Amino acid sequence: MATATPVPASCALEEVLLDGYAYIGNKPNHTTAVSLTRNTEIIVASFWSERPPLPSRLYVHCPELESSAFSQLPRILCVVEGLILFRVAIRCREPILYEECDYFIYHVDSRSLKEIPNPSPFSIRDDDMGLLPRGNHYTVAALVPTSDDKVFTLHLFQSEIRRWTSKDVSLEAPQSEFPIEIPRDTDACRLLSHTTSTVITLGGEDGTMGWVDLWRGILLCDVLLPAPKLRGVPLPWPRAMYLPNGESRINFGSPKLYRGIAFSKEKRCLRFVDLDTIFNRLPASDKEGGIPTYRFEGWEITKWSNCNLTNSFEDWQADYLPIHANDIKLNEQIQKQMLEYQLLWPKAPSQGNSVAADPGRNLENVTVFLPTPSMDDSNVVFLIAKAEFRQPKAYVLEVDMGNSQLKGVTEFGTAREPCARVICCHGSVSKV
Repeated sequence: MATATPVPASCALEEVLLDGYAYIGNKPNHTTAVSLTRNTEIIVASFWSERPPLPSRLYVHCPELESSAFSQLPRILCVVEGLILFRVAIRCREPILYEECDYFIYHVDSRSLKEIPNPSPFSIRDDDMGLLPRGNHYTVAALVPTSDDKVFTLHLFQSEIRRWTSKDVSLEAPQSEFPIEIPRDTDACRLLSHTTSTVITLGGEDGTMGWVDLWRGILLCDVLLPAPKLRGVPLPWPRAMYLPNGESRINFGSPKLYRGIAFSKEKRCLRFVDLDTIFNRLPASDKEGGIPTYRFEGWEITKWSNCNLTNSFEDWQADYLPIHANDIKLNEQIQKQMLEYQLLWPKAPSQGNSVAADPGRNLENVTVFLPTPSMDDSNVVFLIAKAEFRQPKAYVLEVDMGNSQLKGVTEFGTAREPCARVICCHGSVSKV
């Protein structure tokens, strides 16, 4: 069977930001590739690359099917060095059952699109799956917890043999304990066990990959070794976890809203960012759904680096002092764009001596989430921004931490899946 041509060692990589769901449509270009689903329907993929903060897009098309045949928009699971792993649900029952889905590996540079076998009967969440490029080949890896919190099951798909294998792996070197006691009677008990939020690929001879719980830490595994073991790397604990009175200010729900991680292959270094937000619930509710509305009153970004990757918290070094939204500078052009996007509002003029009813909206009042540290530029953090949290249209802010400056803002897209948890997917492709 033909294999994908690897990206040459001399070919530089650049990062991309993608919508977490592909677009359904036929938009061919020099990357277009064709394959078959397991039910032998023709499927076509095309990748349109842009430099961040502009969004790149994956288009998926089945010429023999109506778009309504897709039970869900194709879900992008990971993007690593020009390889894209995505899942397609065609004529699936509701709710979506993973065992009814098709999985594909798309090699952008070589225009190769290959279906891989569904991992059924293994039950694997999207967030548990990662991708390891290996020259002419690749490995899809998933780490799944067992009833023993020190033992996980490692599922591997090797492109050479084209089948899934499984083995149990044990936690050989746990991460250091948190510097404070975690109460078990609050939602902070979420920090006491590992739930993978995302997977990072470090690579190397042993095929190191990391399963990241963005609230807690990373489980590193050398997946190419005959008998791989797990070792823990803690993440900086949430700075805003406790107020002076001891209460938590964090809802330990989806950590992707507040925390992000990236691996710089060039520096062999992890980059991590934490977004601390303050918001108030407003008396009024959303007009359409009667859902409570909130106003952001401030947000702050902190960024760390870690080049040692041991089980110690001390490996994490703060790159900068925390930067508050109030301290971020906007030039005239950026400010104009923010006003056009209605991310900023001019303050309503006062009527005589009365206080204006509309307080306006400054940068600290912009709804931001999904912080993502840049792979390419150690100074840059990307944020998803919305005029209102539940509005479908989203924008990308490019923040330069070194200069406390908003470098760019652009429209990212419109949410097309109801209640979609994933809006942004971060990865790398070869430079054209």
